[in-house]
Amino acid sequence: MILFPTTNTKLHLFGAIFGNDDKPADQEGLQENELARFSNLLVNNGGSASDGVSDNKIDVKFDSLSMMISSWSKMFSDHKSMGLTTPVDVVELPTTDDSAGVQLLFKKGFGGRSAYYDKDDDDDGGDNKKKKKEDSIKEGGVQVRIEKLSSGNDLEVIASRCDIEDGTMIKEMSEQTIIDSLRKTMQAWKKEQQ
Repeated sequence: MILFPTTNTKLHLFGAIFGNDDKPADQEGLQENELARFSNLLVNNGGSASDGVSDNKIDVKFDSLSMMISSWSKMFSDHKSMGLTTPVDVVELPTTDDSAGVQLLFKKGFGGRSAYYDKDDDDDGGDNKKKKKEDSIKEGGVQVRIEKLSSGNDLEVIASRCDIEDGTMIKEMSEQTIIDSLRKTMQAWKKEQQ
């Protein structure tokens, strides 16, 4: 008797090869352009964040997390050691009482449109408008924000696309590398807080 694999078997096989279909918790309920959302950072073992967490303690945790994210982002200055193919500029966001963060902005000239050279671009009959428009298109990036929730008793970290516009090539592999690294950093920070 010859058995033919069913679609379910094939899908299961691919799931086993490429990873499981379970989404990490930081991928649930994302809004437009969000890549990850780390919530309930001060919740301990089934309790609520408000259990024994004073305003002063939240400020200390906020500062600790802000410093960790800032240090983490600076490691991307050496993009290759962090697994990125596209170099980034690290830009600190203005810090307020309830928000801080960084942007990892992809640099022009590496990957994306710049990776492909067409010799016909040199001979455009003197019309450089198309080339100038392509040169002015933003390369995109990933913004990581640390926020105190409006309830005042918990923190949240949101990673989202930034510096994009029509024509921006989304660098999904680089974004995923950044999110994977951020996920490990968040796990380490949370473990450190216990």
